[in-house]
Amino acid sequence: MSVYKPAKSRFWQYDFQHKGRRFHGSTGVEGKRSAEQVERRIREQAAKGELDDASRLTLDVAVEKWWDEKGAALKGGDRLEGRLARMIALVGPNTPLAEITTEAVGRAIQKRRGQTLAKSKAKGAKVYLPSNSTVNRDMIDTLRPVLNRARKAWGAKLPVIDWAELRMAEPKPKPKEFAGDELALVLAEVQPHWHDMIHFAARYGCRLSELFFSLDDLDVSDPENARVKLRNRKGGDDHTIPLLPDDAAMLAARLGRARKAEIGTVWFREKASKVRGRPPRVVALTYNGAAIALRRAMERSGLKASKGMRGAHDLRHHSAMQMLRATGNLRVAQKLLGHADIKSTLVYAHAVEADVRAGLAALSRNSPEPTEAEAGKDAAEQPAKGKSSGAS
Repeated sequence: MSVYKPAKSRFWQYDFQHKGRRFHGSTGVEGKRSAEQVERRIREQAAKGELDDASRLTLDVAVEKWWDEKGAALKGGDRLEGRLARMIALVGPNTPLAEITTEAVGRAIQKRRGQTLAKSKAKGAKVYLPSNSTVNRDMIDTLRPVLNRARKAWGAKLPVIDWAELRMAEPKPKPKEFAGDELALVLAEVQPHWHDMIHFAARYGCRLSELFFSLDDLDVSDPENARVKLRNRKGGDDHTIPLLPDDAAMLAARLGRARKAEIGTVWFREKASKVRGRPPRVVALTYNGAAIALRRAMERSGLKASKGMRGAHDLRHHSAMQMLRATGNLRVAQKLLGHADIKSTLVYAHAVEADVRAGLAALSRNSPEPTEAEAGKDAAEQPAKGKSSGAS
């Protein structure tokens, strides 16, 4: 049997040829014997010509075909591979694409909703049901691209699936922002070497991963026209943001020290030398270090308990809300955040609108009630007005 297990995957792969055509991909299973059974079934399908008609492809074969053509190049491949495996197991690896209907997907979704997860291996650990967003990602957001690819690129004639009806309701995200001295509370809970990074993220709305941009992608040669290019982003596209002169000067100084120390980021700390008289050593800050520092700061400052702030991504929310409040322009906020679709930015507009409604309600509650004298005067004037209009 032509099955093997790559060093960097927990799933066994198959690889064979039939009539000069190569068939290869992941079996989606972790045991060799199960992998051999999957490979045997795919060989039989190839011999019968079932794999020539895309609509007759079984789900496991279709997923591997999609993976080879598109999925493997997507960011977060490890997590995606796990989701695909869960989806295949629930829909059924041997299910032909032509038999995947709205009803079939709905049954698989109900199964996923009932699967529990324990976050600890300790005896008696609490178990959790998956959230609606997790169910949507595992089932709909993994299966739909495969079926779309089969229909548009492979020529498969497939049933129409009502994805909107199947999608579980998810709570609308509530962007959070710092008010008053709340950002100062966060800064007080971290070491000073994190301060510049936190201020930068809160102003420009960078994701934590985007903060660790390449030194070559930072252009601060002209402080009045400085910019930084962010790569390897969530959507896979590059995004360039302009920098204010003060921030450009700060980053220029950091850039020089980073290059001299031969580290790959402008964010660093100084570590005292154990040798007396020797200058401190420049040590690069890390993604994991920043994530941990900010998560702890949100908790220790009380902002996690009071506002639900959990970490670095709240700095991005704060930046977007501040930009939208300052400009009132949704397109400017979209440009700052680098959203490809303005629908992603609309959540911030909804949050600002909610604040306006709350403000109007507060104004209404605080409006002074008419005094008894004013009320009596208004009542006395009403007949006079009616009489006057009748005379005319």
